[in-house]
Amino acid sequence: MHFSKTLFTIAVAATATAAAPLEARDPDWIIQGLSRSCDGQDSSCTWKFNINNQITAPTACTYVVKAGGGKPASRSKGGPVQCGDFRVTSDWSGQFVVGFTTFAVFDTKKNLIAYPAYNDDEIAAGNVPDKPFHVEAPKY
Repeated sequence: MHFSKTLFTIAVAATATAAAPLEARDPDWIIQGLSRSCDGQDSSCTWKFNINNQITAPTACTYVVKAGGGKPASRSKGGPVQCGDFRVTSDWSGQFVVGFTTFAVFDTKKNLIAYPAYNDDEIAAGNVPDKPFHVEAPKY
């Protein structure tokens, strides 16, 4: 009987220790109104969108990517550009069936980052929905 009480006490203590409170997390950021327009030669593309951190007013961002590295602008690396408190960079990947562009949106004041990504089909259609993206502290 004493063994059962001891085992029960250990189990309760372990459960209490494991149930640490969760850290508060910033809400997901929403990229709103995203659009991209490229010139006829695909030597320059202009992205426009708002970064909504759901805490302060959305931040407008205009982001121009030039052709580089032998690639057209729609498939080139971009940035960095500063949009309010956010520093934005991007790159294109064709490693899967449909190519896609991934942004790194870094809040320079709060040290948080999100990685919004859009496939070429979404962008080409011109009707990109507003999307939430998880925010995290960068892993250095």
